[in-house]
Amino acid sequence: MQFQKDDIREKILAASRETFLTQGFGKASMREIAKKAVISTSNVYNYFKSKEELFYAIVDPVFHHLRNLRKEVFEYKANKDFNNENFMQQFTEFVPKAMFEMVRKYRNELILIMDCSQGTKYEQLKKMMESAMENNFTENIISTKKKRLLRDSFLMHILAMNLIEGILEITRNYKNDEWAKNNIDSLMKYHIRGMVEFFT
Repeated sequence: MQFQKDDIREKILAASRETFLTQGFGKASMREIAKKAVISTSNVYNYFKSKEELFYAIVDPVFHHLRNLRKEVFEYKANKDFNNENFMQQFTEFVPKAMFEMVRKYRNELILIMDCSQGTKYEQLKKMMESAMENNFTENIISTKKKRLLRDSFLMHILAMNLIEGILEITRNYKNDEWAKNNIDSLMKYHIRGMVEFFT
C-alpha cells in the first residue's frame, strides 16, 4: 500500500514539474496537473494541500543546494590570494565542477525556480543571487587600488547578471552531460580568470 502511495506521489510530482515548466507557477492549475497525472483533482489534494506546497516540494531541494554551494564557494576561497596561481588553478577547477554537478542533478528544478516561480516566495531569487554575486565580486576580487577607479558597481551588476544568465542558458538548452560540462567549464573560467586579470 505504501508503495502505491509513493508511486502516486511521484506521478503527481512528475506531472507538476512538466506543467510548471510549460506554464509557470501562476498559470498552472491543480486540475491540469491531476489530468496529466491521470488521477482526480481531489486525490492530488490528498497529497498536497495547495499548489504552493506542490511547487515547493519540487524546487526546495535545489534552493538548499544553491545555498550550500554558495557557502562552499565562500569557504573555499576564504582568505585566499587570487594572484596565487596554484589557488587560481584549484578554484577554476572546483567552481565549474560544482556548478555542473548542480545543473546535471537539478536541471528542471533550476529552470523552475529561476524562470517559472513568479507568484511564489522564490520569485525574487534570481535578483537576490545577482546582488549577492555582485557584492562578492566587488569585495573579494577587485583590488583596493581598482576599487577606487570603479565609480559605481554597475559593471559588477552586469557581470553578475551575465554569469547567472549564462549558466541558465546552458541549463535551458542542455544537450548532454559532456556538452554542459564543457560549456560551464569554459564560461566559469572565462569569468573568473578574466575578472581577476582585469581587476587585480
